[in-house]
Amino acid sequence: MERDRRERERQEHPRPAPDRRANRTILIRTGILAVVFGVAVFAPLFGKLYAIQVRDHDFYQEKAIDQQTRDNAVAANRGEITDINGKVLASSGTVYDVILSPKDFEALLERWDDAFTDSGGNLLTDSKYYYPRPEAEKVAAGLAEILGADPEKLLARLEKNTSYEVAATRVEQEVNAEILKFIQDQHLANSIYTTPTSKRYYPHGSLAAKLIGWVNWKNDNKGAYGMEALYEKELAGETGRVVTARDGEGVEMKYSFQDYYDATDGNNVMLTMDTTIQYYCERILEKGIEMFDVQDGGFVIAMDPNTGAIKAWANSPNYDLNDPWSITDPVLLEYLETVKNDPEAAEDAYSKALGDMQNRQWRNKSINDSYEPGSTFKSMVLAAALEEGVVTESDHFYCPGYVTVADRTINCSKKAPGHGDQDLATAVGNSCNPAFVAIGQRLGAEKFYDYLEDFGFLEKTGVDMQGEGVSQIWPREKFTSANGITNLATASFGQRFQVTPLQLITAASSVINGGHLMQPYVMESITDAEGNVLEHTEPTEVRQVISTETSRRCREILEKVVDGGTGKRAYVPGYRIGGKTGSSETIKETGEDPIANKGDDYTIVSFLGFAPADDPQIIVLLAYNAPKPVVPGSNLTKDDYYISGGNMAALMAGELLEDVLEYMGVEKSYTEAERAFIDVTVPNLVGQTAQIGRESVTGAGFQVRTVGEGDTVTAQIPVGGAVIPSGSEVILYLGEEKPDELVAVPDVRGRTAAQAQEILARYGLYLKVGGSSRYMSSNAIVASQEIAVGASVERGTVVTCLFSDNTMTD
Repeated sequence: MERDRRERERQEHPRPAPDRRANRTILIRTGILAVVFGVAVFAPLFGKLYAIQVRDHDFYQEKAIDQQTRDNAVAANRGEITDINGKVLASSGTVYDVILSPKDFEALLERWDDAFTDSGGNLLTDSKYYYPRPEAEKVAAGLAEILGADPEKLLARLEKNTSYEVAATRVEQEVNAEILKFIQDQHLANSIYTTPTSKRYYPHGSLAAKLIGWVNWKNDNKGAYGMEALYEKELAGETGRVVTARDGEGVEMKYSFQDYYDATDGNNVMLTMDTTIQYYCERILEKGIEMFDVQDGGFVIAMDPNTGAIKAWANSPNYDLNDPWSITDPVLLEYLETVKNDPEAAEDAYSKALGDMQNRQWRNKSINDSYEPGSTFKSMVLAAALEEGVVTESDHFYCPGYVTVADRTINCSKKAPGHGDQDLATAVGNSCNPAFVAIGQRLGAEKFYDYLEDFGFLEKTGVDMQGEGVSQIWPREKFTSANGITNLATASFGQRFQVTPLQLITAASSVINGGHLMQPYVMESITDAEGNVLEHTEPTEVRQVISTETSRRCREILEKVVDGGTGKRAYVPGYRIGGKTGSSETIKETGEDPIANKGDDYTIVSFLGFAPADDPQIIVLLAYNAPKPVVPGSNLTKDDYYISGGNMAALMAGELLEDVLEYMGVEKSYTEAERAFIDVTVPNLVGQTAQIGRESVTGAGFQVRTVGEGDTVTAQIPVGGAVIPSGSEVILYLGEEKPDELVAVPDVRGRTAAQAQEILARYGLYLKVGGSSRYMSSNAIVASQEIAVGASVERGTVVTCLFSDNTMTD
């Protein structure tokens, strides 16, 4: 019954058929909503994933590597710089930077707290691994004591929220060992560590400072100035790395993972410079600066005239390569002190002045700057005139003390009545301006300018040095114009134009080496660590300027400049020296550097010398910038030296060339006339028989006097090994006691050589002439004596005196 009823109901009320289309619509809408919500929810995640995995991949990779590893640089050993004989001028050694890692230190303290305190904060001192907590103040104090640093500054660095703080740089091996022991004792692994780096050492200090240059470790650790800068790529090498893994807590796992990338050491650079010749040049430069009260330093360049190889390059002011930021030159220090004590100076005046003085001592002004060469330039004018045949050795020139060109009167160094009549060699020896004006006029402006080009004065020399300057010479159009007649006249004696010292010595070398203009160079060779030659400099001839015959004639004439001319103070018995003196006055312009001079103008005194004159092996250019007159306008210094190239630079150059030639093994060859004035070493005769003693003394060229009647020499004055002029008296004691009382050195300044010798002999002392021995037979007077007046010395002491005849020379 019930079933029938349900059947009837179903038939009366049938169930509607499902709407499949509506269901499909709902399904689609649900899907779309799911996609929309899915995109909305997951798109940022995908975007972030893209950013991490793709866009910022390198950043996060670097960050992960930084967290998981420690990457320490290993500095390459910079190559050595040596002189031509292999003497080390610059070398590198391993030193260490001390690094703090504050984050690692913080993590270390957290680990300590976890290990040695319980939940109540009580210490667990019974652990066999226990050690006192390394408090930051104690660590900073201990580290500061080793480093000699400020503990408060170290503490401030240790408390920063960083992973890398520099505590000290370039500490030596001994300090590094103390640091490592401190790290071990205080259980500070990773919180403090040291990394090896390289330090540059200059074993000769200031020697050749401006030639070598230095490494600027305060900035980029690259070469600054000189060879260090020019050959940076060759010297530097390639930095290596040590990569060490860290665990999850950042602790370095040195023995589980460590990767080494070896550093590649730099190559070695050998220079043409000779350390011994460099020393002689620097010594004579400083000696002259002190003697002549020079205000703005000077320079000496020594070169092999046949190859262009630079043998020495001395400059003043100078500095210590191991501490290039410190000012040591007394003139520069005096200026800084003046600025420091000036109550009207600006607030930053001292720091600015210090920077200026540092730059001044670093600059190589003998290559950077130009100057008026003065009469040293006459060597090139002579060569050009002889080559062109406009003068010969038999030509004569008349000098009344001046010459008039256009509307200008040009004076000679010897004013009226002048030099009078003179042949070519005498005119060169006198450095006669009127004669050279005439020679320049015979050459003519066009030809004169051609030789300016041929001798290389209109171009750089091409030397392998940084910052080579250029000359300041009239354009050809101006020089050769009708109005340029006075330019030709003044150029003929080296005035009113400027050249660099290197241009001058390079051109002068061609005058005396057979006529070949050589390119100067400093780098001899570059070798790798195994000694393999990677690069070698061969001498380079730029051009032939004059003929071999003209060069020979120039050498003969220039030798006479030293043999009786203005360069006579460069004369050295036994050596044939040629050269040319020079003096050039420079007008000081407004705003110019205040150090060079306190007056309105200043003089550069110079000498260009070469030897041996018949076969030149060395050529030098020596100059002093601004010898100080005793009063403004005077021609004399406070020690009565006449301010000129002949009286100052030539005197120093003679001593320099003698030292250099002896070092080079060039033997002296004396004329008969020279033998009367040479310095001779006294033989040691103590213990010899009286007969042998007398014969040895007279055989050495001395006079002999004996005291006593014995048969054996028991004492002598002066002692064996003393160097005194030949003809001096040597006293031999034959059993008699030698006087042992001291004597006071007399004042012989202002005396001639003969007078000084006589006065010193009264006290049992001996005269040694500094510089040219020709002063023994001239009217020159003693300008200074090396042993102070009144000093107590033994009898037989040799007193070296320097002479000046104050003749007005160029």
